[in-house]
Amino acid sequence: MATIRIDLQKLQADGLIGADTARLIEAHAVPDTRFGLFVNLALIMGALAVAAGAIALVPNATTGLALAILAVASAEGIRRLAPGASLKVLAAGLALMGTLGLAGWVGWQYEDAADTTLPALLITLLLGAGALWFRSAFLMVLSVLALGAVFGTGTGYWHACYGLFVEQPTITIIVFGALALALYGLRSRIGEAWKGLTGIAARTAFFLVNFAFWVGSLWGDDLGPDYRYGEGNDWDAWRDTTPHVPEAVFSIGWPVFLIAVMLRTRNGGFLSVTATVFLAIHAYTQYFETFGAHPWTLLLGGLALVGLAVGAAKLMKQSASI
Repeated sequence: MATIRIDLQKLQADGLIGADTARLIEAHAVPDTRFGLFVNLALIMGALAVAAGAIALVPNATTGLALAILAVASAEGIRRLAPGASLKVLAAGLALMGTLGLAGWVGWQYEDAADTTLPALLITLLLGAGALWFRSAFLMVLSVLALGAVFGTGTGYWHACYGLFVEQPTITIIVFGALALALYGLRSRIGEAWKGLTGIAARTAFFLVNFAFWVGSLWGDDLGPDYRYGEGNDWDAWRDTTPHVPEAVFSIGWPVFLIAVMLRTRNGGFLSVTATVFLAIHAYTQYFETFGAHPWTLLLGGLALVGLAVGAAKLMKQSASI
């Protein structure tokens, strides 16, 4: 709903409304929340500064754990004692700080662990519990992404670069495809209060499915245990004894999957639009992966795109006239 600012005194002076109408409008005016937002943000920044100072003074895991528990308790206390909207931003900020702090503490405890499955599962449970308890969409997204780490899916950042890695594309597609399907099915059977979080989790799982297809379409997938944990870390011997799913399986299966999603979902909806975007990404990736970035490939690719655009425009025009 749009918010409109009006000058009641000027409207009265111009004779457009009377005094009674002006009082009625003023009684139904939406209060200005900018000052309250400033107070909430100032309190959040203050809490962050206190936490950073405490960790700097006593740099150990116990300090971080104590601060995380304090933040979660404070968020819950504010939510119960001040249920209105005045401190809603502060409660949400403390909930994020506390839940992420607890997840960070778990990661700290398992920093040197060779197998990251257990910490990834614990972090997933913590973030998921925080998302459900505090109704946080951001934490729900992080919980699904943390579950991806169980199967070797994640991101990395270094100077001016950002990377995506999926170590087990096949398993990732199966697990998160089933998760997305189950969550979308559950969404139609639960109350309105939980539909938003369920939909967000399903959409995040759908993204991970597409990321796995993307990586698989470039390098395929090696099924079996990770070569890094084998005896001697012999790469050649490991490849000779490990079943390999070729890139073509993913390159063909991905557009089939995306077209099926586009046909079975509402036109213009999230799934339909996202499937269209990933279909374009797949076509772009495979084109340059196959032909390379040469002048003649760019020329042919540009002509092909222009032809597709003209054909799509004519098809849309014909559909609209029927």
